[in-house]
Amino acid sequence: MSSLYESYNYDVSYRAIVNSNNVVKVFTERDYIEVNSQISFDIEDSSNTSFNYFTSSIISGIIHNLIFVSKKSNIKLEDIEGKIKIKLKNPLTVLAVNGYTEEAKIDSCEITIYLFSDLEDDELVDFCKKSLNSCFIYNTLKDVMDINIKFIQIGRA
Repeated sequence: MSSLYESYNYDVSYRAIVNSNNVVKVFTERDYIEVNSQISFDIEDSSNTSFNYFTSSIISGIIHNLIFVSKKSNIKLEDIEGKIKIKLKNPLTVLAVNGYTEEAKIDSCEITIYLFSDLEDDELVDFCKKSLNSCFIYNTLKDVMDINIKFIQIGRA
């Protein structure tokens, strides 16, 4: 095995600035992401929040990992769809409601991934669970919050 730093690490840097409207602009390698707030409890609000991006990256990271590992393993996966449900503890602290100062945090995450495959049901679930070993987002989060993932086959070839 190589002893090169780069063979064991991948360092990424982003830069963030805040404009006069308190929108945070995060510059990525080739683009930028605008984040309007930490979280919004207004269902009419269409702006992107840190919570939206975080939740989206969890489910999309897991799905992209499944796609990558299945291609590498010559396993047919199609029609992948997922749902994610996040439970935020102590949301009134986030809203700065008087008398609420408990630590606000994401307590749990439930994910259901539906997919079509040519594998048997049990084989598919085993494959999907093993593929999580190479999913850096899942591996980072699994020890800091309760994360439960179900894989459900919707059909076979």
